[in-house]
Amino acid sequence: MIHFRRVPRSEYFQPMTPGWILGVIFFVSAVLSAFFFNRASGSDFTVCPLKLATGIPCPLCGGTTASLLLAGGDVRAAVMANPLVTGALLSYALWCLLWLGFGIRAGTRLPSPLVTALILLLLALNWAYILTK
Repeated sequence: MIHFRRVPRSEYFQPMTPGWILGVIFFVSAVLSAFFFNRASGSDFTVCPLKLATGIPCPLCGGTTASLLLAGGDVRAAVMANPLVTGALLSYALWCLLWLGFGIRAGTRLPSPLVTALILLLLALNWAYILTK
């Protein structure tokens, strides 16, 4: 399902597009902004448009909390806040460590529609968890 291959050093940064780099930078800055805003104002600030409009949490609600808990080292609380975001962040950190630290690229041979279906299934299961807590 997942395969690993060693790549030469010249390929380390080749697939890392500016979009990925900017996405990580924006995500980290958004998490830090929300954290410092909540700490300074003492309010329960939410950035989720669905929750703001309807009061219903989206599948990614609790992601900022999970990110902050994970950054603080509390993996168990991060999983309780949002298991999908925690798993995605830990997987991304492992992927970056393998790729940039050891030159090992991870990939899959699964067809794209199956990968999309698995991602949607994980999203639905996570949403069910978020709605029931």
